[in-house]
Amino acid sequence: MADVLVKLLNSYGYQPVFLPRTGVMPPELYNFADHKLIRLGALAAFIKDPVKFEPTTGKLGSIEGKVTSGKSLGAAVGFLSNALTVLGLGSLPKIDLSFAGSRDFVFAFTNVTYKSVDPAVLYGILQGLKMPLAIPDEYVATGAMHIAYEYAYASTLAMSRSDGKKFSADISGNIGEYIDLGAQGKVETTGNSTVSFSTLEGAVAAFAYKAGRLQTDGKRWTFEPEIVKRGRKAGAPGRKLPFIPAYNVVLRIEE
Repeated sequence: MADVLVKLLNSYGYQPVFLPRTGVMPPELYNFADHKLIRLGALAAFIKDPVKFEPTTGKLGSIEGKVTSGKSLGAAVGFLSNALTVLGLGSLPKIDLSFAGSRDFVFAFTNVTYKSVDPAVLYGILQGLKMPLAIPDEYVATGAMHIAYEYAYASTLAMSRSDGKKFSADISGNIGEYIDLGAQGKVETTGNSTVSFSTLEGAVAAFAYKAGRLQTDGKRWTFEPEIVKRGRKAGAPGRKLPFIPAYNVVLRIEE
């Protein structure tokens, strides 16, 4: 995913992820260490007493970013391939953007929704958290464990030229000659200026999450959706920032 869109998601407090599957819901437990993001599973499975979370659902505005490819279309092709993987469409057999007549594009996740559990709901429940033997102690000790309490989902990615002009070649009737989704999804054109990629049957994939750091002093668990970044100078006041496991990168989730 292009740096500009990653930074945009970070500014909204989201960690962008590659999770090409549907059906995930917050809250979920993760660990990030040694450049690996491990999805441990639903938080409810780690609570001593039975608990059922009821996430709220809502709509987000389109999330978009500009990709400047320079002398080559490689950056745009790479972004498109990764972004479609995020939507669960997998690798594409064919991507040829030569029809556009440009190397600068705007990509946007549209029809974006979210599911969220208020962090305030988690604070008291976490005191009943238990760690099974299958989870190494160092996961807790390193402070890399966290809870994803909100997911952002999308089913459609739109691509257009950043200058707003139409594509140089008319692809309204032959888009399949340039981009082939196979049987994984569908691709459509609008006004020969926008190409939209959608999942089949409206399936939505989580492409980013908001999280809070999970730590313990041996007696109580603490949950930190925000962290305090200290000023560089001694005595300078700190400022609160959203907790993000890894800034400026997209993390590929491992089960």
